[in-house]
Amino acid sequence: MIETLLFLAEANSEVESGFGLNLNILETNLINLTLLVGILIYFGKPLLTNILIERRSKIAEQIQAVEQKQKQAELTLAEEQKKLAEAKETAAKIRSEAETNAQKAKEIILAQGEKEVERLKEMAGKDLSSEQEKAIAQLRERVVALALESAKSRMDNILNDEAQRKLIDSSIAKLGG
Repeated sequence: MIETLLFLAEANSEVESGFGLNLNILETNLINLTLLVGILIYFGKPLLTNILIERRSKIAEQIQAVEQKQKQAELTLAEEQKKLAEAKETAAKIRSEAETNAQKAKEIILAQGEKEVERLKEMAGKDLSSEQEKAIAQLRERVVALALESAKSRMDNILNDEAQRKLIDSSIAKLGG
């Protein structure tokens, strides 16, 4: 490999334009570059170290803050889950009570409905009875009227003037004499 580098260096000296390796330390500023890198490392190391230490501490603080927030969030989540469970229990109790109350109200309404039906039946029966009585009374009046008319017409046919005189004479004879 060194041979390859030397070959490239010789080729560079022969041809001024093109690619080649310049091994002249003074022309390439290799010493200047080495000094510059050394100074940067010597003076920059503490500065870079301080910057990295500060960055590391900030990152550690941020990680601790995030972990603390995570723990707080977990505690809050546990509390909220507990509250949710309590709310579900309360909702279940309220629903159960509501169903019980609804069943009781249903039974009360059905009982009241049955009482109302019985009352309406009674009233209908009483109304029917009074209507029947009225109808029977009207029928009786009509029957009596028809019977009286029938009796009157028979009487008119049976009791003519001659029959009336005989009846009157027999009644007088029985009374007086």
